Amino acid sequence: MNKLRWWLDKSIEIFACVLSTLMVGVACWQVISRYLFNSPSTFSEEFLRFSLVWISVIGLAYVAGKREHISLTLFLDKCPKQLTAYWNIVIQVVFILFAIYILIIGGMKVSNNAMMQISPVLKLSMGKVYYALPLSGGLTIIYCVLNIVDMIKERHAEQLEPTAVLKEDSHG
Repeated sequence: MNKLRWWLDKSIEIFACVLSTLMVGVACWQVISRYLFNSPSTFSEEFLRFSLVWISVIGLAYVAGKREHISLTLFLDKCPKQLTAYWNIVIQVVFILFAIYILIIGGMKVSNNAMMQISPVLKLSMGKVYYALPLSGGLTIIYCVLNIVDMIKERHAEQLEPTAVLKEDSHG
């Protein structure tokens, strides 16, 4: 499981770094071509818009996998420690449901509806641009399942620790 998480993390990190670097380069080219050459770049605005869509939704999956997403902790802060682990699992299940319904099902509908639309400059099918949604949904589900497995292992290890301490005390 840790190998899968490591592979997903590294792949997304590399993807995000490469795309961010490309976006900075294209944005610089847009400024240079507009103000120095007085001939605005035709592809840069569209490329940057589509890249922002991809990096945002793939980043959503990455952040969910790291469990560093925005969350309201007011309820969890007031919750007894025994229930916190269960609520964290419930939160992961809610993320899975969100990923299935909004990102995968909704994303596929949007992609299919937009498949015949062609972007004016890059000549890309808009459906392919929106494939970022179901891809992000799949990644989010994988990460949430990995998170749930990790939380269950942590909970199980916490329950075993007091028993191990008691056994050491009785033998010593």
